[in-house]
Amino acid sequence: MEKFDTEIYSKKVLKTIRKYRLVEDGDKIFIGLSGGKDSASAGYFISKYVKENNVKCDIIGFHIILGDFIPKDVEKTARKQAEIFGIPFKTIELKNLGIDMEKISKLPRPVCSSCGTIKRYLMNKIPREMGGNKLCTGHHADDFIVFFFKNILGGNISWISKFTPLLPGRNKSIARIRPLFFVGGNENKKFCDALKIPYIEENACPYISIKKRIDKRREKWYETVESISRWQPNFRYQMMNGIISLSSHLYSNLTEPKECKICGEPTDGEICAFCKILKEIK
Repeated sequence: MEKFDTEIYSKKVLKTIRKYRLVEDGDKIFIGLSGGKDSASAGYFISKYVKENNVKCDIIGFHIILGDFIPKDVEKTARKQAEIFGIPFKTIELKNLGIDMEKISKLPRPVCSSCGTIKRYLMNKIPREMGGNKLCTGHHADDFIVFFFKNILGGNISWISKFTPLLPGRNKSIARIRPLFFVGGNENKKFCDALKIPYIEENACPYISIKKRIDKRREKWYETVESISRWQPNFRYQMMNGIISLSSHLYSNLTEPKECKICGEPTDGEICAFCKILKEIK
């Protein structure tokens, strides 16, 4: 088996941070630490870049506790990651916000879709209310390549405008930074293993059985990306550059988001998806 080169991997990630100016003086960056390998890799490099370049900014690890049904090891691992990176760690619990995932799991809509909506909503709202101007996530090249093809097939072309290493903030939406934009998910795993950064390997969600069929389809997409990358080594890099080019053309056509009539948060419609979910469980 070919040995993983952590130096080449590190150079790619640090180059992305530097080239796209993901981190600047005066920033207050919240890093969404799920406890997994991808967000851990992103957190490691943002922290490393700030320290090595003496950037005058604040970095905070941020974790959403979905409920008692998630093993405590998940939060503990995310907290340990923040400790390794030398950054403060903050959590928010859904139950303290009156959000019951058990009730949400019984709604007609897919539970994973609802969970994703809730997390995206809170990962924008909470950091912004705490003075944050940027949210760092562990989305990587494989994610964006899969998102790209699925949005093309679904006719959601405008969504591709958001596929960039740095998505500027608009209205109440804080900026998104993706330091792993040019690296694959398998590389993130190998990097964490090489540096012995702890991470949760298996999906700890009890609703996993509900979405097994969806997961199998999802895995096929990622397996295809990995397979192409084996016989076309520059596939990820070429795809991501192409996506950035297309994204820049589409971004100028984006309309300003509206404000939800209920909560005031950004939305494309009159009422945001988060508030629609809350209405359904009340």
